[in-house]
Amino acid sequence: MHKLSIMHIALGGCLRGEPRYGITEDTGGHITYVLGAARAMAQRDDVGQCEIVTRMFDAPELGEIHAREREIVGPGLVITRIDSGNRRYLGKDELRTDRVRFREALMDELRDRSVLPDIVHAHFADAADVAQAIRSEFGIPFIYTPHSLGLDKIACCSDEAPAMRSRLDEENRAIGTADAIIASSRDECERQLITYPTARPERIHHVRPGIDRHRASPGDIAAAKALLKPFLRDPSRPIVLAIARPVRKKNLVSLVHAFGANETLRKSADLVILAGLRQSIASGEPEQVAVMHELVDAIDEYDLYGNVAYPKTHDQRTVRGLYALAAASGGVFVNPAAFEPFGLTILEAAVHGCPVIATNRGGPIDIISEIKHGELIEPTEPDTIARALLKLLIDEKRRDECVKNALTRIERVSWENYAKEFVDIAIRIVRADSLSSISHLPVMKEAHRPRALERRSNAAM
Repeated sequence: MHKLSIMHIALGGCLRGEPRYGITEDTGGHITYVLGAARAMAQRDDVGQCEIVTRMFDAPELGEIHAREREIVGPGLVITRIDSGNRRYLGKDELRTDRVRFREALMDELRDRSVLPDIVHAHFADAADVAQAIRSEFGIPFIYTPHSLGLDKIACCSDEAPAMRSRLDEENRAIGTADAIIASSRDECERQLITYPTARPERIHHVRPGIDRHRASPGDIAAAKALLKPFLRDPSRPIVLAIARPVRKKNLVSLVHAFGANETLRKSADLVILAGLRQSIASGEPEQVAVMHELVDAIDEYDLYGNVAYPKTHDQRTVRGLYALAAASGGVFVNPAAFEPFGLTILEAAVHGCPVIATNRGGPIDIISEIKHGELIEPTEPDTIARALLKLLIDEKRRDECVKNALTRIERVSWENYAKEFVDIAIRIVRADSLSSISHLPVMKEAHRPRALERRSNAAM
């Protein structure tokens, strides 16, 4: 039996086997998604090889591993870094300038390979553009996962810049040319994607991402307490926890205003915000710097010192520990994003039995309706955010219900389930594509068959 070979392509952020989330504004939830999906696929008996392709760059402050051509992540899973000739780290706004060179370098590498992947999984529209070129030359089909679509960013952030219009055009091409589209939420399937002119509903699949259900250890909790100790006067108070990259769409400044303007809330709890990784509030990419200054200005406005923590470093241990601390303290996790494509942190909170309040725009609608471990809020209304927080902090019966639902219903969410659904879709596409290619070939000797088809023909077996 032929085992499927899968190539993921993801160009943005710092992609590594042990990621440092928030180290740049593009190193967030999609990195968790790519790694979680690829690890689960690599563990399947019907998958022979899983590969993640990304950019090579040389920026020691972000990690020397990003300049390494190959990184073995685990059995059957490798990260391949393509040298485009530009060794600088590029943020999302600069990636477009390197696209052609990256695409050409990857195509050159594929031409030299003796075995090609059976299917490509493109993460974001820029990767879909690369996948289209691969399909044109090698006949390899591709699946597209948008992660975050420009139309809703325009709606929530009023971004009508030329770059955004170009992004919409690119997303429309990706939606129209992909062999299948995988979306994380029903909202993405039923409202967002079908707004694009090229969308074909029969090619859109709702496949929910998984979650790492590893709960915090006593050591993780101790590390989290140590992280907060310099900030909080009374560490026994309930914690209102937010974890998000410092970009405007995450709406963290509105959370500070909601918390600071409500005297009852300030007296009832402490606010903890993990806003990425930084050397100082003046370091990082322009949007990150601007948002951090706005956060500190808001903290100053309400004189929240001793009542708020915004540490500049953290790791996965302390993140797990903070979820557990928030739950044990009688606190709440909050995602106040202006728009949230999925909402991975809401699931991470559920793993630790932490109630949540979350934006009513995007993926959290699905998650809250299924897990039932919190409340949806209108993210543009600080008073609404504050009232929802107080409800879960004060109403013990509602809180206990949310905790119970979180701990029991999160067991349904797994990367193993995601991988099974993805591979089922991929196999159907590969078989249909291979049969279609073979049926349109003239009769010829085996040696004269196109090289790309030869290297993939067993996929239909």
